[in-house]
Amino acid sequence: MGNMEEKMTKAAFVYKPMNLQELKLPFEHRIPFVVECMAEVTPEQFHSMGESPRDYHRFLYDIREAMYYDTDKEQMKCLLVTTPDRTEGLFVVTEGYAYVRYAAYVPACSRLELSGVPKMEQVDFSGELPQEYWSRTSVKEESVKTGEGR
Repeated sequence: MGNMEEKMTKAAFVYKPMNLQELKLPFEHRIPFVVECMAEVTPEQFHSMGESPRDYHRFLYDIREAMYYDTDKEQMKCLLVTTPDRTEGLFVVTEGYAYVRYAAYVPACSRLELSGVPKMEQVDFSGELPQEYWSRTSVKEESVKTGEGR
């Protein structure tokens, strides 16, 4: 048997990262993950997302409910954002928002088990979100500030 790469089973997720450089820093704390979906973007879009991970994107809005921390299984349910050549990637968790709340850098997508992972058909990289998102988000953020709704 050849020298096969060890599969990646845990990742270092960073809360509201500033940029890709921050995600590439060595972090000891790693947690298990499950890739729920994959989004292929252009190399330019991948670079843009790495430089400004807190920008709003329609494609994150479209699957926002699928990305969260599963407390029962103690693992991140995440989206893999990568390019068509799939050399590197980003794990993204939005927790119901349309921007990156948690992210982890994936230096080699070849170390991931991606068989059976669905790929988004269309990735709308724009920041155009429905009005109801902004209404819901402001209510959600206000309840967090005031402690209401708990």
